[in-house]
Amino acid sequence: MGKKKKSSTTTYETTTTKTVVVKLSYLQTLAISEGLAYTQQLETASSVGPGSASSKDKQESPLPDLLDPFDVLAPFGSKKKTSVSTEEENTGQKIKDQWLQPEFDRIRYTIGIRELTASSYQFAEQSEFISVPFLSPKEIVKVNVIVDEYIPPQFDQNQQWIDYYIKPEGLDEWIRINPLNSPTKFNIEGEIIPKIISFNLPKPTTAQLEDKYQTTESPVKQMRFRAVIKRPSGGNFDSMTPLVKSYRLVMTPRS
Repeated sequence: MGKKKKSSTTTYETTTTKTVVVKLSYLQTLAISEGLAYTQQLETASSVGPGSASSKDKQESPLPDLLDPFDVLAPFGSKKKTSVSTEEENTGQKIKDQWLQPEFDRIRYTIGIRELTASSYQFAEQSEFISVPFLSPKEIVKVNVIVDEYIPPQFDQNQQWIDYYIKPEGLDEWIRINPLNSPTKFNIEGEIIPKIISFNLPKPTTAQLEDKYQTTESPVKQMRFRAVIKRPSGGNFDSMTPLVKSYRLVMTPRS
């Protein structure tokens, strides 16, 4: 009768580790970074023993709230991500590692007012602007003006609050001109203010009423622009004024 062989049994113990990543709110991250709280407070206790919660309950709520989060502040600042591993079903959750990861999906602006002053402007009843002389390489024979102006709606729109002039360099007299993009206007004598002024050209028989022909002793090669700005007097008009936003002096040379 032979001897009975002994059978050997090998037992393997398997450990399953579950890892979750938890994003902390802005207030929680701030409390930890400033030393007001510690990440160990986020760890959960073991479920071993009577009256303890099961690991299933722990997984439904991986970490307790360290602070009551304010959702309105959560998008700002940096978030702290924590990976948690569960070694066994009956053990609590432990902090394995942690790191700071800035969130750039939102931008936080901090605006402070240091000095605040309430003031108003007071304009003169009449002022003027005179340009530098504009030079042309050839003789200038025709000039017109195009302007972009603003008249406050409180002003009488039937009056002229801005007068425009041109003057060839070397002459003393300013010549009043009406912008090409403005309606027909009259001066105080009842005469039409010209829109196009010609220099040293013969006046044709078919000349328009808004054309003016001027003769000078020497060819015109430089031209200045002038604007006289006025406002009503008295009342609440001290802080109002017409504006010349831009102007264009169109000079035609002799061809």
